[in-house]
Amino acid sequence: MTWLRKLFDVVASDRRFWWALFTINLLGSLYGFYWYWPQLSETPVKYWLIVPDSPGSTFLLAIWLGLLLAGRDWRRPGMQLLGAVAFISNMKYGLWSATVLPQAGIKYGWQFDFIHLSLSHLAMFVEAMIFARHYRPERWAAGVALAWMGFQDLVDYRLLMTHPTLPYQAEFGFARTVAVALSVLWGAFLLVQAQPAGRTEEVQTG
Repeated sequence: MTWLRKLFDVVASDRRFWWALFTINLLGSLYGFYWYWPQLSETPVKYWLIVPDSPGSTFLLAIWLGLLLAGRDWRRPGMQLLGAVAFISNMKYGLWSATVLPQAGIKYGWQFDFIHLSLSHLAMFVEAMIFARHYRPERWAAGVALAWMGFQDLVDYRLLMTHPTLPYQAEFGFARTVAVALSVLWGAFLLVQAQPAGRTEEVQTG
C-alpha cells in the first residue's frame, strides 16, 4: 500500500519521529531491565550483558537513534554495525515474544501480560523493520549481526541457558526453535537487502 510506505518513509526520515521513538525506546528499555531484575539477580554479573534480550535490543536502537539525532552519519562503519545489530535483534525478539506468548495463551489460557507484552514487542518489530528498510547496512555489518544472533541463541539455549523466563517451561523447545528460526530469517533479510561495501546511499532526512 502506497500510503503505508509513505508513512514508514516519513517515520524513518523525520527527526520528530526519531525523538519520539528515542524516548519510547529508552523508557521501554528501563522498564524492561526492571522486569528482568529477578533473572538478573540470579545470574552472575559477568553474564548480564547477554541476559536481557528485549530491553537490550531497544536500548541499542535508542543509542542508534540518539547518535542519529546528534548528527552522526549512519553510513559510518560503527553506526552501520550498531544499526544492523539493533535492527535484527528488535525484529527477532519482537516477533519472538509475539509468537511464544500467544502460543502459551492458546494452550494454557490467556494472561494480561501475554497480551500487553505481545503488542509492545510487535511494535519493536515494526519500528526495526521501518529503519532496516530505510537505512540498509552493508553486507559485512549484516553478517556480523547475524553471527551475533547465532551466538546469543547458542548461549541462551545451550551453553548458559540465559534465555528469557518462559511462561511455561514445557514450551522450552518451541521457544528455542522460534528463536533460531527468527535469527536465520531476519539475518537473511538483512543480507539479501544489504548494500555492497562502499555503496551505502545517502538518505534524505527532515
